Amino acid sequence: MLKGRFDAGAWLIVASVLRGFRVLALVGLFGLWPCHAEDLLEVFQQATRSDPILAREKDLFGANAAGISVARWALGPKMTLNAGGGLASVNATIGGLFSFSSGTTAEYYTVLLTQPLLDGQSIAALRAAKSQAQAQHAMVLYQQQQLILRVVQGYLTVLQAEANQRVAAEQRELFESVWKQASAFLAVGRGDVIATSEAKARFDASQSTLTATTNAVAIARKALERITHQPVGKLADVGPLNPLGPQPDKMEIWTRTAVDNQPLLHQARALLQTAVTQIEQNRRAQWPVLSVVGASSAVGVNALPLDLQAQAGFLTLSVPFFDGQIGARVKQAKAQARASQRYLDNTVDQVKLDTEEAFLNLESSVPQLQSSVTALESAKTSLDGTRKGYEIGTRSIVDLLTVITDYGSARRDYYIALYNHLLNRVQLKGAVGVLTLEDVRALNELLRKG
Repeated sequence: MLKGRFDAGAWLIVASVLRGFRVLALVGLFGLWPCHAEDLLEVFQQATRSDPILAREKDLFGANAAGISVARWALGPKMTLNAGGGLASVNATIGGLFSFSSGTTAEYYTVLLTQPLLDGQSIAALRAAKSQAQAQHAMVLYQQQQLILRVVQGYLTVLQAEANQRVAAEQRELFESVWKQASAFLAVGRGDVIATSEAKARFDASQSTLTATTNAVAIARKALERITHQPVGKLADVGPLNPLGPQPDKMEIWTRTAVDNQPLLHQARALLQTAVTQIEQNRRAQWPVLSVVGASSAVGVNALPLDLQAQAGFLTLSVPFFDGQIGARVKQAKAQARASQRYLDNTVDQVKLDTEEAFLNLESSVPQLQSSVTALESAKTSLDGTRKGYEIGTRSIVDLLTVITDYGSARRDYYIALYNHLLNRVQLKGAVGVLTLEDVRALNELLRKG
């Protein structure tokens, strides 16, 4: 217990410290908001325009779409032209009575038009190309949702870092005021050396904490700018919020939805279909290929009045009798199909696990946020009580330092619970594979703007 009486000057110091604390506490509880701040939707739009990961997947999808055209044209008509000219030697015998030979020049051309009628390997290749494009389209959808997750996480990380910085700055000011007050009491012979030393130690520690939190803000902003590829201004913070658990609140519903909708599973299934089709494609290399061919040819010899022209149509049949690579390629494709099946099975397990974990995290974050609010209110009440006890001399400076520290910890825990809850909302939908721009807009509505 603090003994003795304070003189008038000491009471003025105490009153000044406590008034300062009231102002800082109000700032901590309600915040000081700028006139305008960038919101989540604006940051997401910036990221969408510049994200190289999503752009790469879209480019790969374009390449796969072009692969379908390539495979389709393998079943279409082909026209080739062969032409040439050069030196020629002509030997001619007429009726066995007259012969001559001549060195001269000649020209020729041949035009072939080929239309496959039956080409099983090319048909299978077309199906494989379509499956490959479906797999890549699923990857585009996956990266679109991952971009939302990265933006939301980066945005909330900045808010968390800024909240920690605010708490650290306010604690530093409070600790400095208490330390200066304790030093003033000690100078007039009414203070406590131990209390003054403790106040100085808390102030020094708060300076270090403020430096660390300031650097953490800079790091978090750089990480977000790495996503948007442009400077990020002041971010709109979260406004009043009612915690909300999973809706619906049955884990099995979310798990089934994930199995049906997660783009990673769509990709894995399409890759498996591609591998199975490639087995058939390699087997069909043993099939005959039936084509219709139209040909037009002409030969001209300059030394003779000779100009031969011919047009013909053919029905061609190409039958491979032996190719040792076919069996090896079939074996290779079967192994690839087995690997694709294993990948699908593992992806199903991982998606289910991710969904269950995200569901439980969101479910747990509701009472965590609620309890952090209660703890913050309790810490504030304790601080008010300790302050009043300090005013009447029943509580010491060390007691005041302790409750200031506890109040700061409670505020940090509250912000952690708040931002984790919002992130868990998004992560559950991301795990299921149903995260959309509408979810960004819904989360954006929870921010303070203007």
